[in-house]
Amino acid sequence: MIKVGLTGGMGSGKSSVASRLRERGALIVDADAIAREIVSPGQPALAELADAFGADILNADGTLNRAELARRAFADNASREKLNAITHPRIAQRTQACFAAAGENDIVIHDMPLLVENDLAADNHLVIVVHAPVETRIERLCTSRGVDAEDARRRIASQSDDATRLKHADVIVDNSRTREALREQVDLLWTRRILPMRSPQQPGVANCPEEIAAPARGRLDRERERIERIFDVSVIDIAIDGGVVCAQVDAPLDVNGHPWDVVGDTWTNRDLGNPVVVTL
Repeated sequence: MIKVGLTGGMGSGKSSVASRLRERGALIVDADAIAREIVSPGQPALAELADAFGADILNADGTLNRAELARRAFADNASREKLNAITHPRIAQRTQACFAAAGENDIVIHDMPLLVENDLAADNHLVIVVHAPVETRIERLCTSRGVDAEDARRRIASQSDDATRLKHADVIVDNSRTREALREQVDLLWTRRILPMRSPQQPGVANCPEEIAAPARGRLDRERERIERIFDVSVIDIAIDGGVVCAQVDAPLDVNGHPWDVVGDTWTNRDLGNPVVVTL
């Protein structure tokens, strides 16, 4: 299975990217959809939220008034932590079940706004960050979702800042232009970067267009954390040589189920836009 993390700040257009990836054949694990599912009528989380934030966060028919909950939950850090304590464990459990149901040859997109905030980026073979200027995002939230501008700013401020989020990006999708431009970027990413990860590649070859190659900023930190997290080893040394990340580890990698290949004591990933070679 190829696990791809997809994230972006509120109003960045992340859902549009997920929709196009679904059209191209990816399976989408939608964190927002799961979050709605676990607070539907009859679910334990809904009753806990009403106890924590007041019964008037419920509509007359017993469903959740999401706008009112958001207004209260994003008012301060303590309220947001209260919300997360109720919802996050249930979201994680349901998410894990979705991944377990996927096939070994599937490309699974974890569409999650708080991927970075919840320290989940390194669990993925590839991380896509959808990016747009803050003012553009606020305008979108106001026009398409009817969110008040002040509320939109408060919600955006509650998430990671752009610099932190982009530091975790293997691919940055620019959504500051037209829908057609966004679609072209996603299609290029799918055909030239994601699909090739299904098949063995020549080690150390990076032939992706520059716009979908791995950003240099933070690349070594991303790969060190990913190798250690996914394979449960320690990275002894890591550097970039000719565009290839070269890492030395303290134990063999078990690449079964991951888009990596092994020849003797050398392991290589299949990501043409971010080639990595690992040795003992």
